[in-house]
Amino acid sequence: MALKFARILAVRRICLFVLVFIGFPSGLWFAEETPVHVVIMHTNDLHGQLLPREGMGGIAEISTIIRSAKPDLIVDAGDVFTGTFLSDEFKGAPTIQAMNKIGYMVGTIGNHEFDYGQDALRMRLRESRFPFLSANLQSPVTEIKKYIIVNVKGVRFGFIGLTTEELKSKSHPKNVGDVTVLDTVKTLEQLLPEVRRRSDFIVAMVHLEDEEEKRIASAFPEIRLIIGGHNHEVLGPFWLDQTLVTKTGVSGRNVGRIDLQFEGKKLAKVDAKLIPVTKVRPDPDVVKILEPFNEKVKMKMAEPVGEALDDVGYSRTMESPLADIVADAFREKAKTQIALQNVGGIRAKIAKGRITWGNVFEVLPFQNTMVTLKLTGAQLKKTLERGLVPSIGIAATSGVRVQYDRNKPYGQQVVALQLPDGTPVDDSKLYSIATNDFVLAGGDGFAEIAEGSDITDTGIFLRDVLVDYIKTRRTISPVLDGRITVMQ
Repeated sequence: MALKFARILAVRRICLFVLVFIGFPSGLWFAEETPVHVVIMHTNDLHGQLLPREGMGGIAEISTIIRSAKPDLIVDAGDVFTGTFLSDEFKGAPTIQAMNKIGYMVGTIGNHEFDYGQDALRMRLRESRFPFLSANLQSPVTEIKKYIIVNVKGVRFGFIGLTTEELKSKSHPKNVGDVTVLDTVKTLEQLLPEVRRRSDFIVAMVHLEDEEEKRIASAFPEIRLIIGGHNHEVLGPFWLDQTLVTKTGVSGRNVGRIDLQFEGKKLAKVDAKLIPVTKVRPDPDVVKILEPFNEKVKMKMAEPVGEALDDVGYSRTMESPLADIVADAFREKAKTQIALQNVGGIRAKIAKGRITWGNVFEVLPFQNTMVTLKLTGAQLKKTLERGLVPSIGIAATSGVRVQYDRNKPYGQQVVALQLPDGTPVDDSKLYSIATNDFVLAGGDGFAEIAEGSDITDTGIFLRDVLVDYIKTRRTISPVLDGRITVMQ
């Protein structure tokens, strides 16, 4: 009897073992050792470039690349708005609709997200199926979130958004007057403990100046990945100590791909690359979204204005043909002695061939108007000193010749300032100036302009001034006349 009971007990133990073994999901015993592969696709600084330009970019083409990769996460690092008539005429609505269709999961608030005003931004964020983040902005637009936690294949990703501390000077002051911009490092110091408790891997989604990125990477080595934007010239991926920084440039010319491998929820390996958006079949689903918007604007965009005899480009660091033409157009229209334009307001070159109204819009896409005023020679000189601040760029000028010396300290780099006939600008004399309302409001840090006298806002959009200038001449060429020289 005892032997029989022992046999029954043994059989029950075996059955229980089998039931327990097969009752657990496959692989549970080795979960911590099983590698997890996560793919992130990312963009930044789309600036409303929904259609291809010069064979590059296009949101439908971006969609094809992203969808074919079957990524786990799709994110954007800011400035999805402002730059093309197709996007701006509808205050960013087609951009958000296209991004919804593609399946974006996280976005960052860039400085140009405020360009259509806070009411429009609030509407776009409500239409978006994904959150836009910025932890260091305190704004009446309460739809902006500080961070988000996303669980992918068992790994909890904590995405934190950050916007440049220079927002106030990089957006029109009328649109961000009641927005408070906090220090990025202090913001992270306060927020990280909360995000750290809720996540396994933290990603900084940033729209920052280069130096701001370096501060973040230096102060928080635990943040191993920064997906960035804002500086159009800098591409990723590159390393700041132990932190990978990756960004895609501007206008959707590239899509970024990041491959992350985790072991036990700890990052074991990371690879990143850029994928050029060229010779790509557009996604028909996204094309269908854009069609009704495009139908409404294509006739205006295709309106002929003139012809460029060669490519007419611009630069932030030296005299450039397009900047000269823009400033000349302002001075001619306003009939002033001098004209100034912040080069950051010039956003695209003019390619060789027929020039359309849409081309000119992309050169001067912001809703800025021409302003006239008077400055003393001393005020003018101080204003031009802003031109060698790296994040601002040399101001476009007309009616004056300026010589800079980069070897001198800021505030003393304008070493010669003359009228076209060679007469030195007199510090005490008043000069009539044409510029724009963004600069007048202190945009790009040009605070001295507001100290001028006889200020008049003409209400004329800058792009209309340039259109009239080109139409009058019929053709333009990339010609320099030495009005700006920079001694290195």
